[in-house]
Amino acid sequence: MIREVGQSRILFLDTGPLVRLLQMHPDFYPAVSGVLDMVYEKNIQVLVSPVTLFEISQKAFESGEGVLARQYREFFEHSKNVKVCPVDAEISVKAAELFASSQKTNHKITEAESLRLATAFVNGADCILTECANFRPLTDALVVTLDEV
Repeated sequence: MIREVGQSRILFLDTGPLVRLLQMHPDFYPAVSGVLDMVYEKNIQVLVSPVTLFEISQKAFESGEGVLARQYREFFEHSKNVKVCPVDAEISVKAAELFASSQKTNHKITEAESLRLATAFVNGADCILTECANFRPLTDALVVTLDEV
């Protein structure tokens, strides 16, 4: 699956892989780190939702690490290949559509997941690195889960 990720032009990086990277999770850190190395090597654009920044910053603040939360923000705002995509009206409406569609199936997603997926969709991601396999039936983009990397 790493080969398919490497062929993308615009990769959406979901919250789960970032959390596993930051946790230095023994099963997933090498995979996510390898994907990010490839992203920089091949100059692939990486999109991130502000929901992801919220989620990882929230954990930092809860742990009393406000400086770390600000470092996350700096990383997202100043990394060469990384773009935090603002949530606008188009993303909000697309998220509502995705959420409603998912609730009618066995592939349910949360509100936060729908906002993240809508961010990927609206901003033209052709590949999504995530832990949420339930994204697959909701998008035409290649969805790669951490278990597959």
